[in-house]
Amino acid sequence: MLLVVAIGCRPAPVRAPEPPTPVIRVDAPTCVAGDAVRTGVQRVLHEHHAERSGLVVDVAVTPGDETADVALRVLRPRGDVGLDRHYALSPADCASAPDLIALAVDRWLTAFPEWAEPPPPPPPSPPPSRWTDVHATVTVSGMAPPLGVEGQLGALVDRGGDGHRFGLSGLVRTGLPQDAGDGRFRQIALLAGAAWRLEIGAWELRGEVRGGALRVSGIGFFENDASWLPWWEVALFGGRAVSFGAIGLEVAGTAQRDHAVTGDGLVSEDIPLVRLGLSGTFQIR
Repeated sequence: MLLVVAIGCRPAPVRAPEPPTPVIRVDAPTCVAGDAVRTGVQRVLHEHHAERSGLVVDVAVTPGDETADVALRVLRPRGDVGLDRHYALSPADCASAPDLIALAVDRWLTAFPEWAEPPPPPPPSPPPSRWTDVHATVTVSGMAPPLGVEGQLGALVDRGGDGHRFGLSGLVRTGLPQDAGDGRFRQIALLAGAAWRLEIGAWELRGEVRGGALRVSGIGFFENDASWLPWWEVALFGGRAVSFGAIGLEVAGTAQRDHAVTGDGLVSEDIPLVRLGLSGTFQIR
């Protein structure tokens, strides 16, 4: 029986940012009373339920010889202009200017009520067309036949974009000793490979072709010996992305048939052809 326990840290929930509140700017050295303008515009925004619209109401007064130019602009937080008006006011009109500005904003919001709603979120930044990731990999596998348990540590470096990624991998694998006659034998694999990875939403598929060397050593015999064998295998991984990388199942297999044989030739045990286990990738960069 193979028992695997995986422990991960659940990230704290991320709260969506609050919609911005309106900003009222008044630059009026003459003619217009700034406090009266702010009070009137705030009342209008409240009546139109625009408290979370993020609108910028900008009032600027340019004095003249006989009239003052009053510019009224209403913009979204990102700079989109919804209202742009200019009024030429004589000194006799200045007292009623706050009411005129509030009325202009009120009629504009009545005609275009969508501007009172919270601004649309900014479009997501497009991912870079190509980027490089470095992952640590951990796999605990059951082997058959004969039955056994192995663990492996490795690294995966890949590069790509649009979901498809290609790279290189390397790993070290060892397992629990397996019975062979009056003793046991152990395997240690040193493998490198080429990898392909596909990201589909929250899911990840990965394929690897690996090659290298397999060290088979005897344990508990009267005379222990060890041999290095050339080795290759194909591995497939399927899993779900999590906060630290991905976790899922990996199956690895080979058509290469080798045996662990005692010196007298009386005992021969197959080198396992298939491995199935739980695998995780941990993103480093």
